[in-house]
Amino acid sequence: MFRALKSGEAELVVKRSRFIAVARTVQTRDEAKELVAALKKEHREARHVCSAFIADEKGLDFGYDDDGEPSGTAGKPIYQALESFEVKKSAIAIVRYFGGIKLGAGGLTHAYRDAATAVVEKCGVVTLERQAAYEVDCDGETYKKIQPVLYNMSCKVDKILFSDRVRFTVIAQAGLDVAGAICPFGANVMHVGDRFAEV
Repeated sequence: MFRALKSGEAELVVKRSRFIAVARTVQTRDEAKELVAALKKEHREARHVCSAFIADEKGLDFGYDDDGEPSGTAGKPIYQALESFEVKKSAIAIVRYFGGIKLGAGGLTHAYRDAATAVVEKCGVVTLERQAAYEVDCDGETYKKIQPVLYNMSCKVDKILFSDRVRFTVIAQAGLDVAGAICPFGANVMHVGDRFAEV
């Protein structure tokens, strides 16, 4: 399990410069880059769209970008805000409209960190866990036998189709050996992918 940002935005004005901070949960670094590209397209008149992301569950796949601001004054403070809230699979992009007054390196660093903190505090965080999805096929008698097994494993059973066979989807916490638990009863199990869900 890990914490991730909820989506949303917050605005901060510092010496007439507008800082529009946008938070998103992301699955990959490419999604973080897409967020920045979309904001640049939406805010064509903005001077900068600076950003930071942590794209994996462990915090090893990360990056930040000053987008033309003095080195270390924008992307790194945004990244430090992500780290301080201990979030993963999250991105923050901050659109800056220059207000005509230079803030200096220290002022920029504080403004970007404050905007990043403001969006996290406004939108909040959510706890996510990796879940695995399986498709199961079995006969009716087997289905009756494996229902309590899946229940005891805290699995969610969904999309049940009854015909000459029973077909359904199982959602389980990643790492649980669903196949090992129900295949001995005669069920056919196929792992179809992983997802992240709120707990």
